[in-house]
Amino acid sequence: MNYWGDHYPPANPIKVKDGISVRSKRGAIGGTWWSKRFIAALENIGIGSRLQRGRAYARKGQVINISVHEGVIHAEVQGTTPRPYTIRISFTRFSDKEWKMILDALVSQALFTASLLGGEMPQEIETVFLGFGLPLLPVGRKEIITTCSCPDSANPCKHIAAVYYILAEQFDRDPFLIFALRGRDRETILEELRNRRENTGPEKGEAQPVQSLGEIVAPGFSTLDSLSAHMDSFWDTGDNLDTFPIYLHRKTELDAAALKRLGPSLFRIGNRDLAELLVQVYPKARDHVLKEIERLESGVLKEVPGHQKTSK
Repeated sequence: MNYWGDHYPPANPIKVKDGISVRSKRGAIGGTWWSKRFIAALENIGIGSRLQRGRAYARKGQVINISVHEGVIHAEVQGTTPRPYTIRISFTRFSDKEWKMILDALVSQALFTASLLGGEMPQEIETVFLGFGLPLLPVGRKEIITTCSCPDSANPCKHIAAVYYILAEQFDRDPFLIFALRGRDRETILEELRNRRENTGPEKGEAQPVQSLGEIVAPGFSTLDSLSAHMDSFWDTGDNLDTFPIYLHRKTELDAAALKRLGPSLFRIGNRDLAELLVQVYPKARDHVLKEIERLESGVLKEVPGHQKTSK
């Protein structure tokens, strides 16, 4: 194939029936911050218009299949020849020692642990990896080894680039794939976080029972911290609430899964663990919200006291 600079002559790939295509038909690909950062990282190490041509392939549905096995991406992409091209992509994997340092650091941050056990990717998580000189997302070409059976000598070729874009939307659905490419799959990460949290939790009897429901005691507090002393700010929202993802239509496989994965809390109300009490509340709150959503979507609005209906 002849080309000049970053200009490549157009090619008409064979159309694929039921191929995998990205949802985005124009503009940026990827809906979450982590998938967008992944694409930005690739653009920084890409070759001119190659990534752009890969985007066209991804939108046309030229990717036939894609899978991740033991941290390696395998895919087939239909090009201009009858036989699809086979692609293999692997990232530099962190060692067991490096993962131990990372997981120890993650479990020391309650917000990171709670987000990950809840299936979300906290936005500041990259700082933990960078603290050990281990970027979560690739920063150089040497971190990614790619092969494609096409005759194009450029890397990434448009077939590899198309797989990158499909992978970005896979990250939207399962952010733990990013960890898998670095050597730890979802279940391993969650299990190790749970084990670390249990091992670093308070000893039995360390948390003192409180005398009333208005007082909460946490290990490490020198005095009782009265809930009533914080009522003015108790319901104030944090700065990150606007970007906190909530999936109201997604019913979890396990009620209050995040709470159960986190294990015992550091707080007690009366002589009962706070997490134990919340486990009973979460399913009822979820069911109530889902019913309200169903009611609103069906056009049946619940009457609000003091609200007068108007006829059209």
